[in-house]
Amino acid sequence: MALLDQHGQPLPPRPQKPDMGASVIGSRPALADPIATLGLDPAQLGMLMRSAAEGNSRDWQVFCEMIEERDLHYLGVLGTRKRAVSQLPMVVEDAGPSRAQRKQGDFVRQWLDKGILQRSAFDVLDAIAKGFSVHEIFWHTEAGNYWPERLVYRPQRWFEVSYQDGETIWLRDDASQSTPDIEGAVAEATMRPLDPMRALVHRHPSWSGLTLRSGLTRAVAFNSLFKLFSNRDWGLFVQAYGVPTRIGKFDASATENDRQTLWQAVRDITGAGACMIPAQMQLEIIEPKNGAGSNDTHERRIKWLDEQTSKAVLGQTGTTDARQGTHAAASTHRLVQEDIERSDAMMLAHTVNTQLVRLMIDASFGPPADGLYPTITIGRPDEVPVETLIDAAQKLGPQGFKVAAPDLYARLNLEPPAEGDETVGIAVPPQPALPAKVTPPQQQNGQATPSHFPTPTSHDEEPQEAPPTKTTLHSAVGQLVNRYASQSPQIIAALTDNLAREASAGLGAMTEAVRAEMEHATSLEDLKDRLEKLNLPDDQFATAMAQAMQLSELAGEAAMLDEMRRG
Repeated sequence: MALLDQHGQPLPPRPQKPDMGASVIGSRPALADPIATLGLDPAQLGMLMRSAAEGNSRDWQVFCEMIEERDLHYLGVLGTRKRAVSQLPMVVEDAGPSRAQRKQGDFVRQWLDKGILQRSAFDVLDAIAKGFSVHEIFWHTEAGNYWPERLVYRPQRWFEVSYQDGETIWLRDDASQSTPDIEGAVAEATMRPLDPMRALVHRHPSWSGLTLRSGLTRAVAFNSLFKLFSNRDWGLFVQAYGVPTRIGKFDASATENDRQTLWQAVRDITGAGACMIPAQMQLEIIEPKNGAGSNDTHERRIKWLDEQTSKAVLGQTGTTDARQGTHAAASTHRLVQEDIERSDAMMLAHTVNTQLVRLMIDASFGPPADGLYPTITIGRPDEVPVETLIDAAQKLGPQGFKVAAPDLYARLNLEPPAEGDETVGIAVPPQPALPAKVTPPQQQNGQATPSHFPTPTSHDEEPQEAPPTKTTLHSAVGQLVNRYASQSPQIIAALTDNLAREASAGLGAMTEAVRAEMEHATSLEDLKDRLEKLNLPDDQFATAMAQAMQLSELAGEAAMLDEMRRG
């Protein structure tokens, strides 16, 4: 419930003052303390690392900032790792199904929708390079409605890790002293404990160990320093051998004024890489070909150092350094990067849930009786690739595999078309089950093949529905013949022989009449006249052929009717 003033109006929340901000005079200056960054050698770097391990890390933290500014490859791969996690989806899961738990989940979900955590995630992940990061929390202080309205990044050089336990993080404060919570500890001057309600501390170790010695920059410090040395030597090499050397020659008759004029000329042509010698002298410039003085030695060394940095930050080199390789190797490198991404997201979610979500719920609703809080999950869902899903639908769909259309639209980030929308693509109509075609029985080699229903295919045309017909005497005879013929093929053979005899007798009668006319003919013209006038006895032959055709049709119709009745 909000506090009210004398007029009954809610009191506005009191703005919070910075508690861990910069100080004009003291140990938290806005500008970095000057250190010997120019000309830093391995001995000085080792001294900075030892000093940080002993509880005095201010100069070391300045060096960490400087190395990110100067080593562009380290800045690139480190930024890639932090941006990959800061852009991952963030989802709130309720603590349970009760009404109160759903209300608490909606409260956290509304705060997450404001984008405050998403904007600060990149700076929170600065702990990857330096071992820890600290953000000052500015709360929206309204009764029953507490949530972080600002998360302000504070540089690590304003803090210190206790040298006595290696874990406790202090705020530098000239007017304070603090003692870590371990047996036998002594007070540490100019240090103040952090307020858990005002400080979001994210620890991100790159290996197992104390926070005092964690931070990825400790692993790449010497690598980056040697790279800067190689880069400097490369610049000197290019200056000495990348530009042609100018040589001016003068003879013995040249005066001092002539020599000065010649020297001025050779120096005015592209810098000071020039010399002047008498004409009788010889000057030989040896250009390095191979070995230590080769013109690509520095480039190859810098590339190798960059590869080591990529391995330390991203676990692989396939996504940063262009090399010829197989698709399988590139896929493996991507899997390694995803493993690191999931680990970073898990540690970030743990920090947010334990140091922000719990405080929000406790201050707004009170501590839950069951100790369960809503949680923020960071990361991509474990989903099957879209290509695999579509391939499975295409191959398994004809086998009965079904996929809900809304699921496919969601995976493709598309909306189902509304009525009246112009669409692309066509819907394939389902293939109906086609009725079978009946084939008449066939007679081959004295064996009868009964009528059957062949398997329908998509190429078969859908037959037209035949009108109902009455059962005639011919169809009844055909059914009788087909039924007994399928059981005893000898009946068909007997009928065939009978038809052959009748046809042979009719054909013989016509043959005898033609033979008689040929015997009485006196010439071809006479034979032609006799055949034209001949009336052949073809009634018997025509009757036999008609009976054969009719019997064949009756047998086929009977087979169809019999099969339809049984079906």
